[in-house]
Amino acid sequence: MKVVPVRLDERKLRDIDLLVKAGIFKNRSDALRKIIESGMKEVESEIEHLRKIDEIVDRIMDSELNFDGILRESLEEVRDRW
Repeated sequence: MKVVPVRLDERKLRDIDLLVKAGIFKNRSDALRKIIESGMKEVESEIEHLRKIDEIVDRIMDSELNFDGILRESLEEVRDRW
């Protein structure tokens, strides 16, 4: 697992600490990890759609087809976003 610093306002941090204190989560990291996982489920279909686009762009860019000009620039720009 990777470590990612997160900034939270005081209220959210107090709420997370309350959940930890109540024993719902072991610690802040556990709470945030589970909250993020729950939120990620809400955008699961969008993530899957973006993965498919990324895969298509990768296949196009890795193919032996010769793309020049604006099309190549556009594909490279899309690839760089991911």
